[in-house]
Amino acid sequence: MFAGRYLWWMLMGIGIFMFAALSLDYITWLMIQLSGCGDMAGACEPVLRLISGMLKPACIWAAIGVLFMATLLRLHALSLIWFWGRPIVAVWFVASTPILLFVAADAAALTQPATLAVLPVALLFLATFVTYLMFALEDGDILPLAASVPLRLTLRLTAVYGALAGLAFMPELSRVAGTLLDMPAISVVIALAQPYLQTVLTLGTGSMAPAYAVLAAFIAALAACLLPHAAAPQPSRSAIMLRRSRR
Repeated sequence: MFAGRYLWWMLMGIGIFMFAALSLDYITWLMIQLSGCGDMAGACEPVLRLISGMLKPACIWAAIGVLFMATLLRLHALSLIWFWGRPIVAVWFVASTPILLFVAADAAALTQPATLAVLPVALLFLATFVTYLMFALEDGDILPLAASVPLRLTLRLTAVYGALAGLAFMPELSRVAGTLLDMPAISVVIALAQPYLQTVLTLGTGSMAPAYAVLAAFIAALAACLLPHAAAPQPSRSAIMLRRSRR
């Protein structure tokens, strides 16, 4: 999937999400006012069940599905699916889904400082990476993320950190994993392991400052990959010797 189509599908997914989060509640209120069912007890229940109970969750999950599939197709087109697609981006989406569902249920909470302060770091990693993929990376001669060795190492290490942080600070992970796998023991193991993983990732400080520092390094590395002189792969030693022998 090339950049223009990827951008179109991402905007489509975001549009569906915003429609479900911001507009469906007003549509529900308008339908109740026009139908006059509020005058009779229980008369509005079918409308509320249809819109709030079925249509809104369906739109939210459809939007998340569109964003996820578009990102995977974009990574597949760029030949980045093996590392970035399945393990990294998938974990970021899983860790970001609870906050997306929360925002969809109460969009006004997104404007509150308390909500902004607890945004999962995985969502910030995901938003940064999705923004990077919107650039026309395939137009030039430089392969996407084919930067110098230090940049590639920085990108991968920070991305793995972001995925681990997403899993470590996701309170619903133990319950969701145990339910999906039908293995209650997995829930217990994850619930016991998460505090230790949080301690390691925060360097024992209990603060999110290390996570934000790694996020800043990830953003800086992605930005450096967009620079032609930084993103150009370094010639190997054999290539240099061959060039000199030809001269």
